[in-house]
Amino acid sequence: MGDQDSNIDTSDDFRDRRSNTDLRLIFDKACEITAPFFDSRKSWGSSSLSMYARQTLHEAYPELTQQEVALLFAGVARHHMGLSKKTDGAEE
Repeated sequence: MGDQDSNIDTSDDFRDRRSNTDLRLIFDKACEITAPFFDSRKSWGSSSLSMYARQTLHEAYPELTQQEVALLFAGVARHHMGLSKKTDGAEE
């Protein structure tokens, strides 16, 4: 553990621009529970189900503000869209 800790830059010049550590803690779980809504094989007619992902996040994390839900949804959507591009590219 000591070797890894010595590689961490704790100087004043190093600042992590990311914030919302609470959202970062729940991000992986949020991706997991919203995955079905971003599955391109599932749709309602020709409409995506991703609009339901936001509601699912709000229900799963009622303590979050609307702004926090919006930020979490944006990150989750970006994550899933990146995965679908990788999957689509692999099939070609």
